[in-house]
Amino acid sequence: MTEIPTGRPADSDLVAFLDGELSPAQAQWVEIWLTRDVELRQRLDLLGRGSAAPIQDAFAALLAAAPEAKLKQMLLALPGYRVERTVARTRRSWLWMRSRPRLALLAAGIALFIAGILVDRFLVDWGGITGIEIARDSEDEWRQAVAQYMSLYTSDTLSGIADEVPPKDRELAAVGAKLGVHLLPSSVSLPGIALKRAQVLQYDGKPLGQIAYLDPRDGVVALCIYTDSHQEIAPSPEQRAGLNIVHWASHGRAFMLVGRKAMPELRELASLLSQRLTL
Repeated sequence: MTEIPTGRPADSDLVAFLDGELSPAQAQWVEIWLTRDVELRQRLDLLGRGSAAPIQDAFAALLAAAPEAKLKQMLLALPGYRVERTVARTRRSWLWMRSRPRLALLAAGIALFIAGILVDRFLVDWGGITGIEIARDSEDEWRQAVAQYMSLYTSDTLSGIADEVPPKDRELAAVGAKLGVHLLPSSVSLPGIALKRAQVLQYDGKPLGQIAYLDPRDGVVALCIYTDSHQEIAPSPEQRAGLNIVHWASHGRAFMLVGRKAMPELRELASLLSQRLTL
């Protein structure tokens, strides 16, 4: 008989709910919580949408501003593209509507190219002034997805979780086994910050471990470990989704420490963790 949990659904429960892996009784338990917990619904929505929402929003704005008349002329000039000019007006309208997706792609491409040049120049200047990397590498999209997800967390998200050590041992062992990393409370503990939860999430079909802490002053801090990294990277600061981040990579695994703590303090904690987690 499947045991039905009684507490608030964790992120792993939401992922299983989205994937249809829960029993009917467990799914009903999640649904009951969703009807009364706004934050939980927001987290479920973000998990369901992944990191595609910002891209979709950006393209929606570009399509709305697309110079269609000019793009139509460009499209007609392409080799092999012809519009029958002797057909009825309704036929021409149908062909034009069918060609709009192609025009939209052209508009998006042109606008993104121009915007990319301007943004790239701005980011170079900003990074030189602040000394903080403004993230823009497409290979690091997992960190953007994590940052967006973590931006939904508040202190209340973790405050109801007890601090008993034995459950944390089991959670860390489960996460470590999934990621191929030996995790102990002593290796991931942080001074003055309570270790609250360790769980396995998933991004792009690969396991992503999350170890969540609660700082009495700065709120939630999370150490995330992802198994898709091919190069060694020293701890580096950046900002995403309004959060401070320090990320590094070692032995084929990528790490990030994320939260609302001031960057100097976050860098000290990341340095401590990077020395301990030598795999």
